[in-house]
Parts: sequence; structure tokens; C-alpha cells
Amino acid sequence: MRCGVARVAGVVMAVAFGFVLVGCGGSSTPDTEGQTLAQAQRTLSDAGVPEGNITVTGEDGDPNALIVCDHEPDGVAPTEPLTLEVAQNCQQEDDDRKRKKKRRR
Repeated sequence: MRCGVARVAGVVMAVAFGFVLVGCGGSSTPDTEGQTLAQAQRTLSDAGVPEGNITVTGEDGDPNALIVCDHEPDGVAPTEPLTLEVAQNCQQEDDDRKRKKKRRR
């Protein structure tokens, strides 16, 4: 009888520990703003984001020369679609985006 109770307690502890791990550090996409498109695609691929979940908008050109100006939405699960806005040179951020970045820090 004691073995059965200990076994159940062990399973409950293992499941609870799993929930704690998931809640504390769920996987999310890294911020790629400021990286070249090629770097951002590699970073997102390494984080487990499928290529089909990445939409690139903005200018066309060499992925090693285009810069990611915006990455939306921020910090989503790798299974969620996201959009990278790219350009040769990123324009100054407007006040809303500056406030958004300050809140993230």
C-alpha cells in the first residue's frame, strides 16, 4: 500500500514540476529587430519557427543587406505566424513604437 501512495505522490510531483517549467519559461520567438533579414530568418529557424510562418513585407533585395525594422507580433509561440518588415534603412520610430520598446525592457 505504501508503494502505491509513494508512486502516486511521485507522479503528482513530476506533473506539477512540468507545469511550473511551462509556466515560467514558455518558448517564444526572439526579437529580430535590427538584424539583417538573413540573420533574422536564421535566428527564428533556430528558435523553431517554421519558414512558412514567417511573412516578409517591405522592400525587396539581398537578405544580407535588408534590415528588419519591425517584428510583429513580439514574443509569440514559434507555432504562431509573424511578420518581418524590412528595408535598406529603417526610418525613425514613431512615439508609439518608442513607448512599446520602453515597456518591454
